[in-house]
Amino acid sequence: MIRRGAETLRVALETQRLLLEPVSVSHAPGLYDAVVSSRPELLPWMPWAREPTLEGNLTMALRDEKAWDEGRVYRFAVLERESDQVLGVAGLNREGEDVAELHYWIRTSHAGRGLTTEAGRTLVGWARDELHLGRLTLWAGRDNLASRRVAEKLGFVHLGPLDWRPEGGLGDFDAESYELFLSP
Repeated sequence: MIRRGAETLRVALETQRLLLEPVSVSHAPGLYDAVVSSRPELLPWMPWAREPTLEGNLTMALRDEKAWDEGRVYRFAVLERESDQVLGVAGLNREGEDVAELHYWIRTSHAGRGLTTEAGRTLVGWARDELHLGRLTLWAGRDNLASRRVAEKLGFVHLGPLDWRPEGGLGDFDAESYELFLSP
């Protein structure tokens, strides 16, 4: 594992079509553009899609950098290798020493191409091999069929309805819970 003391160093992860870079302020303009261009699809699930601003994306990037240093959140900007365009975010939120929650979203213009699954598969491997996690959780809106398909393609097991209602940009919504046990 690449560590400096107890801190996990920021490393880029590569796939055949993607580059996953730890979110930094340099990604804020690209993330803002991706959010604005995908707002209708993100709004039901993401409260931060209500009124996106470049300043808001800069604030989130700074927050993400700090959370990474604290070992709480590992959020990656998903970039298309061919064009270097920011497509979205995939990341892990620590829920304990051995558990993290996987999350992801992708620019609407690139949905349906298997890119989110590709990014997710890379993060699952990184979580197992570098963070030495034993289990990942995930939740997706009940009506967010694309996110639920990604969870299933990654091998997550559907546990049933989430016992709380997440806040989206249009209000609270019903969601489904998933988990994946990681083997060494």
